[in-house]
Amino acid sequence: MDVGELLGRDLWELGMEAWRLRTKLYGRTATYISSMVLNYTNICVVECDFCPFWRARGDGDAYALAVGDAVKRVLAVDAEHGLSQVLIQGGINPEIGIEYFEELFRAIKAKAPHIAIHALSPLEVDYLSRRERMTWREVLERLREAGMDSMPGGGGEILVDRVRKEISPKKIGAEVWLRIMEEAHGLGIPTSATMMYGHVEGPEDWAEHIRKIAELQRKTHGFLAFIAWNYEPEGNRLGAKVRYPRTSATLLRIVAAARLAFTGESFIPHIQSSWLTNGPESAELAMYFGADDFGGTLYEEKVLEGQRRRSPIATRKDVEELIRRAGFQPVERDNWYRPARPGRG
Repeated sequence: MDVGELLGRDLWELGMEAWRLRTKLYGRTATYISSMVLNYTNICVVECDFCPFWRARGDGDAYALAVGDAVKRVLAVDAEHGLSQVLIQGGINPEIGIEYFEELFRAIKAKAPHIAIHALSPLEVDYLSRRERMTWREVLERLREAGMDSMPGGGGEILVDRVRKEISPKKIGAEVWLRIMEEAHGLGIPTSATMMYGHVEGPEDWAEHIRKIAELQRKTHGFLAFIAWNYEPEGNRLGAKVRYPRTSATLLRIVAAARLAFTGESFIPHIQSSWLTNGPESAELAMYFGADDFGGTLYEEKVLEGQRRRSPIATRKDVEELIRRAGFQPVERDNWYRPARPGRG
């Protein structure tokens, strides 16, 4: 299936075809997960132009959580809400090595074995491999042994190096991101694939990004979900160049094209439209354009604090209400997209 042709089709015809496939696969259910985000440090030497979260060492609000403090945060949120997953991501902090993550993962598993660890990203794996003078495989094996269950798709942005060099010149290239994902899949570590659109790229770059993910999925079948979100120009350096975000129509086009592109031998089971990154109303509408997962509750998320203030969703009940409002049946899931037992709130 030609991705460029898909992306260029009439939006409503594209959406109707994606809706028919989504309904065939999932009916009118929409999944979500009770999750928190543990942003263990905001110190980052990669300094992406699109990111409002990173701080330099020495900045007044720079931080790095000690392992004990990080574990306490996870346990406190779990005690209040009941967690199925903790998403662990942060900046590239030269003072944090692989032993930090091994200690953190083991401590979480020892005290809360029911919580899946969805952690780090190809960027962080590459950094650890260079810091520790290890191969990507050795890093992933050690992280898996310590308790990492799956890996998010952070750092994907657009898998076109011309674009990556403009928005994040210090970040790993597209080929490295894909090769680390392939290594993870080979070790039985499932991952998600991500896409951040709406900055300096164009539709031809969307198509190349989707094609590259489809090619890897055809080879490894290791991606559980595809997640796209809109670049937000607020509070970051790239905003001086890209002043206005794309409209929700772009999200719907990409979600629908992804649902139709990731089929057959390149089948990615789930298309996620997060209420936080896309906004509640757009996330609801995306369910009619092929998305079947609403993301997580995302307690404690710090990277997108401004967007969270605009979308004050506090509990799993709030997420379920959004799903029902859109006309779907909410189903709480676990880290592997299987139905999960209900938690506390």
